[in-house]
Amino acid sequence: MKLYADTPSRRVAQLLADLLTVAWIAGWVLLGRFVHEMVSALAVPGEKMDDAGTSLSAKMLEAAGKVDDLPLVKDGIAVPFEGAAKAADQLRAAGEAQVEAVSSIALGLAIAVVVVPVLMWLMVYVPLRWRFIRNATSTQRFLEAGTGTDLVALRAMSTQPLHKLVKISDDPVRAWREGDVDVVTRLAALELKSVGLSAKRLARPSVK
Repeated sequence: MKLYADTPSRRVAQLLADLLTVAWIAGWVLLGRFVHEMVSALAVPGEKMDDAGTSLSAKMLEAAGKVDDLPLVKDGIAVPFEGAAKAADQLRAAGEAQVEAVSSIALGLAIAVVVVPVLMWLMVYVPLRWRFIRNATSTQRFLEAGTGTDLVALRAMSTQPLHKLVKISDDPVRAWREGDVDVVTRLAALELKSVGLSAKRLARPSVK
């Protein structure tokens, strides 16, 4: 698989683009982590409510049990303590709900901060990189087989702009059909340059 171009300038540009892509993703991940931590800090009051409610409920229930065990004390004296324990349970539940809500919001915001910009960039960058890899790899395989020069030249006539073809020959199709070695080689070199491969890979084209 051909990942990078043969030409130094294009290869350097591709390497830089790949590094910038990694840096872009890493930067947004760090920012998403920061956002998550900042929003999660809002859950501290809820955590304190949860702790306070749990502690108060336990103490009220403990007090209710001790009161019920006292001699000469009328039945029902522990009811207020049990009521206070229920109120403390509600406080604990409210604290838990707040913590869960803040956690969900923090996670959602963190994911949005990371996914949206990263996905937008990858939707543009990945197809471009994949197109280069696919074209360069397929072209390289033809050349390595030793029979690809004519085929690459033919592809040049179907993919390259006319103003570039005219610089090589006024009638490149006829020249290709007649097996003009110079024209075929120049056409193949033009196509190789467009896909990022070196013209040094060219074998001598077959003579028709």
